[in-house]
Amino acid sequence: MAKKKKDEPEGHFGDALLDDLHERLQGTTENGACLVFHGSATFIEFRNKFTCNYRYQGYEQAKSHTAIKNTLHGYMTGIEHERSKAIKDRGHIVTSAYETDSGGMKPGAYCIDLNFPNKGDWDVGGPDRDITRLKYNGRSTTTIKKGHNFTRETWPYWNNAHHLISKGTFKNMILNEGPKISNIIQKALLTAKYNIHHKKNVLLMPQDKEVAQILGLPRHLVLKEEDQQEVSKQCTSHPVYDRLVRETKKGLREILDGYRELCDPVKDYPDGHPIPDVNLDKSKLEKLSEKLLRLILGMTPGSPLDQQAHRRMSGS
Repeated sequence: MAKKKKDEPEGHFGDALLDDLHERLQGTTENGACLVFHGSATFIEFRNKFTCNYRYQGYEQAKSHTAIKNTLHGYMTGIEHERSKAIKDRGHIVTSAYETDSGGMKPGAYCIDLNFPNKGDWDVGGPDRDITRLKYNGRSTTTIKKGHNFTRETWPYWNNAHHLISKGTFKNMILNEGPKISNIIQKALLTAKYNIHHKKNVLLMPQDKEVAQILGLPRHLVLKEEDQQEVSKQCTSHPVYDRLVRETKKGLREILDGYRELCDPVKDYPDGHPIPDVNLDKSKLEKLSEKLLRLILGMTPGSPLDQQAHRRMSGS
């Protein structure tokens, strides 16, 4: 059992009786049990290799999952693809970094544009050399260290360790079941060693529109780009994609409906008594993650998740 650190939030959002079921294991992606974000997801210098760190989990998945790795490593071909012609003709890649309301730039320590990568520059496990680039002011620089791609959100480009089943949506839908059912579901999933941050539920995704076009992937968020028509600008969330996660066939709503039916007969346990034991099949959630991954890998390059989710749900 992972030792609880003082004042460390537990990997659930229910009764304190669930505390001991949270598993936070070091040096592995496997056998963790965690249902909610807590603490930092930093992976700088390859630190914090533990089961609740979703950037670490996403990195390991990108190294080992053939379809993900091939996509992330397909940028040299992507630059030559017809979809990248305008970018290639311009001679550099424009990022989707934007000015914040306070006058700063998001993300910090990034840049307005990127040079075209050489072979290996954007690889998982790359680059094979240190790469220095200019920051926003055009004078100071930052250096991407050899072999450190994806250990930060801006190396080699702005990226996100995306939860396929969104952690906030997952939490809110379980809480909506009410405290008793919610506690029973959480106990069952933690006992089954379900980890919302496991690598099967995490995909490293580009945030920059033009990087996404080159890779052949959708981008994570709408941000302040002007290309979308059907969805609103979002810089911190993807509400339409979250709705797809809920409403797709065998999606989160259908899964939780099934869980509720199994938990309902024991929901009236007395306050202060142990939370009842119910066996819930975590593979339903894992299969949903696999389905969402296939959907994303087949979406329109460069388009935001929200726009692609809207079109899928509307049939357009």
